[in-house]
Amino acid sequence: MIVQIIHTSLLYAAYYVAKIVPIIALGIFVTSFAVNLGLMRKLDRLIKPLSCKANISAVSALSVVTCMFSTTAGYSMLVNGLNEKIISEREVIATTVISSFPSILSHLFTFFVPVVIPILGLATGSIYVCLVGLAAFLKSCIGIILARLWLKRTPSKPQLPGLDPAPAPVGDKNKALNKSAKSTYKLLKRIVPTMLITLFLVSVALEQNLFESFSAILEPVTGILGLESEVALISATEIVNSYAGIILAGSLLGEGLISTKGVLIALLLGTVVSFSARFVKHSLPLHISLFGPKLGGKTVAVNAATTLAIDVLFIVILLII
Repeated sequence: MIVQIIHTSLLYAAYYVAKIVPIIALGIFVTSFAVNLGLMRKLDRLIKPLSCKANISAVSALSVVTCMFSTTAGYSMLVNGLNEKIISEREVIATTVISSFPSILSHLFTFFVPVVIPILGLATGSIYVCLVGLAAFLKSCIGIILARLWLKRTPSKPQLPGLDPAPAPVGDKNKALNKSAKSTYKLLKRIVPTMLITLFLVSVALEQNLFESFSAILEPVTGILGLESEVALISATEIVNSYAGIILAGSLLGEGLISTKGVLIALLLGTVVSFSARFVKHSLPLHISLFGPKLGGKTVAVNAATTLAIDVLFIVILLII
């Protein structure tokens, strides 16, 4: 039994490391190379307004924009800024919260439009996608507020070297490539072992069913709130697998066994009940491997608490209307 758990956990950790590390490496390398060649100056018009409005540095603003395409690549850019002392730990935390809405946009045409809306139907699917988008937007607004509160005493925000028009760009491309490769390798030496160990420990916890207790509270909660019994079923299914939860919700909705309101509450409730397990399983390994145990833990805690508060607020509003 123990051998089987260790074997399964190692495979799980190795799979996700192999899947995520190339993206991290690419993000770090491309950012470093662009900075070394002075190419980042061309993005000045795009990221300067965001940098000023949110009171964050250019590297953080660029990270937020990059999250529209890849959250992992965007976070990887923060690693460079943190290691080069360009940004502070508080700025990293605020930036990860600000990145919530751009990160949702990255999934709009790969998950929400082609998967969620067809399964739940145009009306219910569109409302659910709008709720998810609004939650992410509110979370980004909270991140901007945090940045303006935390960073307001640093009027001269440090910029990336490539965004400063004074220094000339590095002329030798080979030198820039070598410098960027060394920087990427140095960071990956720290990131990969940490990620592998964290993923392994999380997988062991999952194999031991340490998170199953979350589903046990669903039945009493839905009963107290006077919701359809199908709400608990959908929420419990979503805890195990989000795709399965959405598919089940679409099926029950199509058969008239649950209302649109019930589906929305069920999916949000499933997120609320399982939020800690999801953050531990997916967010914690990535954040710890990139930012270290202390800062990574803080970024996950702040993002998880913000997500939980907004989802609970939405559920309360849906119960009232």
